Order: sequence, then structure tokens, then C-alpha cells
Amino acid sequence: MESKGIVRRVDELGRIVLPREMRKMLNVREGSKLEIGIVDGNKFLLTKYSDMISLKEYSDAVANAISVSIEHDVLISDMEKVLSSNKKKYLNKELNDQVQELIYKKEIVIKKKDDGSEMLNFFVNTENEFSCQLIVPIVKDGDAIGAIIILALENKCFDDSSVKICKAFSKYLSDQIS
Repeated sequence: MESKGIVRRVDELGRIVLPREMRKMLNVREGSKLEIGIVDGNKFLLTKYSDMISLKEYSDAVANAISVSIEHDVLISDMEKVLSSNKKKYLNKELNDQVQELIYKKEIVIKKKDDGSEMLNFFVNTENEFSCQLIVPIVKDGDAIGAIIILALENKCFDDSSVKICKAFSKYLSDQIS
């Protein structure tokens, strides 16, 4: 019989250790949620789980509502990619590692080129074209599960009311998860 992976023992509590290389390759961190299922009657299936996927309809409506209010590009992401946006060009774009790390820290990030901030490249394999950036994490039970991201062009930046709007909608989305 051909080997299909790494062999690990199950401990007395039913736990196994996921190899570091696999965790790194799939961006599974401490606190990441995994869905466990059974396939073909005798195989376990581990799948990364995102609370944000269940909020797709809500996040689509929230992205559109925020964009009408503040007139900028609005993205709503889980921990890895854009799930909703007021512009289709952002949908399913993968966030780069730096942005993912900032979301994990659960802190609001405001970057303005005029203030001398170093601007972020948000997506894997793309260049930054924005002069104002805002990340408002979506937090549920102390864990970051995604973010509301605002991207603005040079001639129009956001203000404090934009941050307040995003914080309110972040709380709203978090409250929708059961």
C-alpha cells in the first residue's frame, strides 16, 4: 500500500499534531478553526473553517452600505481573502501575509500617505495604488475572524466618521455569528 502522507499517533485525548510544514503551507495558526468530517466512510477530512463564509449575504449588504456612505472601495474579508466588496475586481483576492498578520493583531490600522505612513500592498502579487488605507478587524469571542478594509485614492481620503462606521458594521457582522 502506498503512503499518502505523514503518520502521526493519536494521544489519550484524541489529539494529533499537524506538521509545521503543512500548517505553514495552509496558513493554519494557533486558534485557527478546522472543520472535521468523514469521507467515504473511513477517511477524515480536515478543512479550514471561516465564520465569515456564513455571513456572505450580510457582508455583501454591509460592503455596499458602507461604500454608499463613504464613497471608497470597501472590502470585507475573512482571514485570507476578500469575500465581499462594492467592486467585483476585489472578490476572492488573497490578502498578503502582512495584512493577514495585522488582522490577527485585532487592532485598527490607519495608513495615510500624506501622514508619511508606509502604505501596504494588500494582495498577493499586486502593487499598491491607494493613498489611504483602513483595516477594522471583525472580532468574535476574542478571535479575529476577518476585517472591513477601506481603500481610498489620493484625491479623497476617509475621516474619523468612516472609522466609526466601519467599527459599527464590524460589531454588527460579529453579532450575526451564532
